[in-house]
This record gives sequence, structure tokens and C-alpha cells, in this order.
Amino acid sequence: MLSVLDLFRIGIGPSSSHTVGPIRIAGRFVDSLKYRGLFDATARIRVRLRGSLAFTGQGHGTPRATLLGLMGMEPETLDPDSADDKVARVYVDHVLGLGGVREVDFNPDRDLLFDYDTPAGLHPNEMWLAAYDGNGKRLRQQTYYSTGGGFIASKAQLQKPAVGDIVMTGPAVPYPFTCCDELLDFCKKNNLAVHHVIYANEDAVRPRATTDAALDHIMEVMMACIDRGLNSGGLLPGSLKVKRRAPGIWQKIRGAPLSNEREQLFDWLNVYAMAVNEENAAGGRIVTAPTNGAAG
Repeated sequence: MLSVLDLFRIGIGPSSSHTVGPIRIAGRFVDSLKYRGLFDATARIRVRLRGSLAFTGQGHGTPRATLLGLMGMEPETLDPDSADDKVARVYVDHVLGLGGVREVDFNPDRDLLFDYDTPAGLHPNEMWLAAYDGNGKRLRQQTYYSTGGGFIASKAQLQKPAVGDIVMTGPAVPYPFTCCDELLDFCKKNNLAVHHVIYANEDAVRPRATTDAALDHIMEVMMACIDRGLNSGGLLPGSLKVKRRAPGIWQKIRGAPLSNEREQLFDWLNVYAMAVNEENAAGGRIVTAPTNGAAG
């Protein structure tokens, strides 16, 4: 059963599948080295992006995301501005702080490659990672997949058969549903509002106060994203030289007299949505809804 905290995840733009997912994959690989006692012996990391991550990864910031994950950063907490400085240093110094604690040899032009020739296997977004010791001996290799919305899975996980095309994870909840019709049916049968059903399920996973605090933080990040998008001018990343539009539109409508006219209300909604879209495109902090591309 997915939690609301799974659907609304804090990360960075521009893509939950091509940016947030690769950060988590790289971090998970580093964690696996620690778990198996291979971390201290690792002297070099190699990464291959395949499928959609290879063909569209450059525009989606997948190499940047991979480096951030290898350096031990997490999409929920990393600062996009300082992260860019750390990534830039890797390209200059050819040294990467693995897990944020150990420097290893890493030349992105050699060790982080777009593999256009090897077809992706179980999912279009495939990443292959390997760790080597100082003598060039391969210590571990793993294949992972970024399956959308910031969710990731190992090759072994995707190869497991799903029962009824649904993989049930987590604790049992009082109102398990897999579609909107089932959710509304629970509401009707139990004379409950939608939020009552959702809260009951969340309460089975964690204390109510923890859920509320997490939702408050998500809302704060959403509002900060709007604010930054409204106040950040200039060009968006990429070769097309697209100019940010939200700040200019916001300056125009904020000076107009306020009213309850439907058209004016939609102007405000539209500029807020545009601000979020442009922040996402710029690689800023974003909340999946339930993906980066759907945010705004």
C-alpha cells in the first residue's frame, strides 16, 4: 500500500525518473558496498546509463544526479546550489567523495558513460554500476532500474513475479485500495470522507504526529518552490535558451486590483504552476505530484 509520503516526495528537478531515481540508485549502490564490507576497498566506480537514461539523460541531468548519489546526497535534503559546485569539482579534479567520506578516482568522461548500444532489459530506465579495488579487480556490480516517480528497483526485484500485477509491501492497513473506485467504495460503506480513510491507513504505518509533520514540511517545500520560481529570472538550462516567464507575468498581475473574477483567479493559479514548472526545469527543489513532470 502506497503512503501519501510515497506519492508526494521531495527531490530535485527536472525528472523524478531521470534525476531523483538515479540519485537513489547511486546511493543504494554505495550502501550495498558498505553492507558487504567492500566500501573501504573501493578505489574506483564505473557507471553505465542505458535505455532512456542514455538517450535523454543529458537533458534530464542524469549524470549530475548520479554523481550526487555517489557522493552520499539524498534528494530530500540536498541543496541544489551547493550540489552544482560539488559536481563541477568532480569534472575538474577527477576525484569523487564516495558516500561523502572517501575520495576515489572518478573521471566522468571515462567512468560515467551513455551506453547507447546495450538495450535496457526489464525497464527503459536502466543503470549499471560497478566498484573496483586499487588493482582494478571488480568488487561488485549491480543493475538497477528507475521505475518512475522516484521509485527504484534492483534487477532481482523486478524479476520477481508480482501477484495480480500488484506487489504488496509494508504493514497491513484497514482500508487497502488499489484504485479510486475501491477508495470511494470504502468511503461509502463506512460513511467516511476520503481524508478519514487515508488517515486511518497512514496511522497504521506511523504515529499521526509524524505524518502531520511530514506533510507540513512537504507543504513548506511546495510554497518555497513557488516563491523561488516567481523570483528567479534568466534562462533555463539547455541549448534552447528558454527564458523564464513566471517572474514577468507575476509582476504584471500582482499590480492589478484584486477581484473574485474567475479569469483573474486563473491567472494566479497559472503563474504559480508556471513557477513550479520552471523551477523543476532548472533542477530546483520540487515535490513529486506524483512525478516531477506532473508538479505544478
